[in-house]
Amino acid sequence: MKRLSWSHKLFIKINKEVGHRLWLDNLMFFCAHWLIYILGIIVLGWGAFVLNDTSAILFDYLIKLLLTAILLAEVVSYSVAILWRHSRPVVEFPEIKLLLHTNQTWKSFPSDHTVISFILALVVSLLVGFNLFVVILLIMASLVAMGRVYVGVHYPRDILGGIFLAMVFAYFSPFLLNNFSQPIFSFSKQLFL
Repeated sequence: MKRLSWSHKLFIKINKEVGHRLWLDNLMFFCAHWLIYILGIIVLGWGAFVLNDTSAILFDYLIKLLLTAILLAEVVSYSVAILWRHSRPVVEFPEIKLLLHTNQTWKSFPSDHTVISFILALVVSLLVGFNLFVVILLIMASLVAMGRVYVGVHYPRDILGGIFLAMVFAYFSPFLLNNFSQPIFSFSKQLFL
């Protein structure tokens, strides 16, 4: 029998709790499936109504940072998944309890929901520092990540990989925007307009 990693063991321990508390199952399903959309709406709404009132340039900058970080992180995420294949837990442990079914089972590491939710929170922290609003966003991102493990679609290692990727791309997004995204955008604008 294959030796289980810390991530597999922790996943199995968490998955054994599924079905014991209906309220927790429903909460974790909500966090795993819907909370990322609410997080995105909150960040974009904050940008449009709060940041844009302060400075339209800052709102434009927020959107560019988010697009740069998310798009480049997703390219790296899928590249890692193709080169270092890790299937979802249901492939390795068909007997697990699933609360959420995904479209594919070949990609587990890193968790894209975790990448995107943490990028949303961390890019905001670049603009306003570490305040109560950012803490709330980070708690929401953490709930998305924990929910993905609880409902049975990710291992804890997938979450850690997603957080790491989000941190790298969020904090390097100003550099990537100035040296990669903006030059491509400017070139394509000249080419097509």
